[in-house]
Amino acid sequence: MKNLFLISLLFFLYSCHTKPESSIMVWNYNDFIKKDVKLSDIADEMTIIQSDSIDYKGARIIHASSFFLAGTEQGILRYDKEGHFMNRIGGVGQGPGEYNRYYTMAINETDRIIYVYLMATSELLSFSYEGTFLNKYSLQLPKDWAWKFYYMKDKFYFYYTVEAGNELPFYVYAITDTIGNLLSSKQDESVHFAPMGNYPSFPSHHVGVFGDTMLVWNQYSDTIYRVSEKGEEAVAVWGKWDNRLTPVKVEKEEFEQSMIIYTIFETVHYYLCIWRPSDTMKNRWNYCFYDKSSGKLFNSEGIIDDLWGLPSVIPDNYYVMDGREYLECGYPTYKLLDAWLASDDPKIRKQAESIDEEGNIVQIRIRLKK
Repeated sequence: MKNLFLISLLFFLYSCHTKPESSIMVWNYNDFIKKDVKLSDIADEMTIIQSDSIDYKGARIIHASSFFLAGTEQGILRYDKEGHFMNRIGGVGQGPGEYNRYYTMAINETDRIIYVYLMATSELLSFSYEGTFLNKYSLQLPKDWAWKFYYMKDKFYFYYTVEAGNELPFYVYAITDTIGNLLSSKQDESVHFAPMGNYPSFPSHHVGVFGDTMLVWNQYSDTIYRVSEKGEEAVAVWGKWDNRLTPVKVEKEEFEQSMIIYTIFETVHYYLCIWRPSDTMKNRWNYCFYDKSSGKLFNSEGIIDDLWGLPSVIPDNYYVMDGREYLECGYPTYKLLDAWLASDDPKIRKQAESIDEEGNIVQIRIRLKK
């Protein structure tokens, strides 16, 4: 009898250990605590970067520890951390080592290589930091036109957006090695669309990376994943509420109440999701924070800049530099000058002196608190 009791106890403990409860967070909008978030709540320093030499209006910016790349219609430009032009990386064209205008970039800091992914042809070019062309590979991707492209630990990660009009099941992401061999990919077979539906598609401006993981947002299942060499982990899902995209029949203008996610960031202390209803007449951005330490959800209709007088705070980039986390916002010069010169604070007005009104778009580098 004693042995039977011990066996039963061990079986019970083993069952508890092998069947952990789900760790997926459910973010119900009704559970968000309304709070007016100030920039001083999350940040402690700002740097003004107005790059010199070459106009890169509308550029896609990615950062390394000692420089950043600006992907423009004229080609890829490399700048140091202060915004001083260093060199070009390849060029736009049809020749060897050239690329068309539909590309995105990734950086391998260990081997000092810059990768350029050609979205329309699923090809990969590699360059040295100095801009010398190194190699060209054909990528064994399941589908062209991945929306985002990242390099992590000798692998490439490609993120696709979902469009209801495309053939189902759709691809969410794919992973290859550094010479283009497909290692894995994911299709979402759980999403089905009713016929004759009017389904909007709103690709997230930033999905991004955190540590050694790529963040993935499936806009139709409202699920956020982390993807890494260890596999896939679903970390959060938006609960049922009115403002969301779901695979149901959408008639007339009902989709105007759908949820557009502009940005999803993961930082050391929180997740930040910036969203608004798709109705352009109601374009107030909401800032939803999930605080990791407390497990609480906060929603703020905008972020008030009580530090530097920024006219608005809509970050389009997150990165780590010198061990510190940063958000980044881009501004036309006139927008910053109008806000700063109209300020009653002399310190804020003085910031306008560092802006060249005829110069490039200004990047505001916002350092997050530790």
